[in-house]
Amino acid sequence: MNKLNINYWSDYACPFCYIGKSNLEAAIKELGLENQVEMQMLSFELDPSAPKEYMGEATDLLAQKYGISREQASEQIKRVEDMGKEAGIVLDYANALYTSTFDAHRLTKLAQEKLPLHQANQFIARVFKAMFEDHTMMSDLETLKRIALEYGLSEEDIDTVIKTDAYAKDVRLEENLASQYNVTAVPYFIFANKYAVPGALPKDQMKEVLTKIMAEENIVVEGASCGIDGCQ
Repeated sequence: MNKLNINYWSDYACPFCYIGKSNLEAAIKELGLENQVEMQMLSFELDPSAPKEYMGEATDLLAQKYGISREQASEQIKRVEDMGKEAGIVLDYANALYTSTFDAHRLTKLAQEKLPLHQANQFIARVFKAMFEDHTMMSDLETLKRIALEYGLSEEDIDTVIKTDAYAKDVRLEENLASQYNVTAVPYFIFANKYAVPGALPKDQMKEVLTKIMAEENIVVEGASCGIDGCQ
């Protein structure tokens, strides 16, 4: 059965990435496409120079980055948090603890190599939850290790990532690929290796995109059925 491949650049420090991923997954589920779509996250760091130490309040960071007042930054953060509610996720953007996300991306590469794709995607969703709901620093490797163990990764493999630079080259290769595609903002989705969809679309718009691309790619939507050889 043909499947629709979706590769997307994303960063755990990006609230819109969490929203966009959640809306896409909701659209896939509502269209009944869970078995006909394969999603793969690609590494992207919004701030490759970010330190492993806590960088300060999200409101202050946003105000400094865009040269706006704290009040204006707070208003922007509230709008993004409201978008999270619409996407069905808890998005405590105001209290997120910003640090480097590089090690979180390396652990994600481990998960994608060692786990079935659906399980790796569940791990990714859990890391986003850790960032924006549990107030976990993405440089906190012990917390990320506990999450990785929950999803079936071996302690030996996790410790190898923690103690070495394992998967660093993989992360950099995906970030370099983003540069080749002129991707400067995330999320950035590539459907079937040729349809680019930048940004976090609302769920209904994602459903329209999926329906159109599935038709153009001649991917037949298959529901549960029974035949002479049994049911599936």
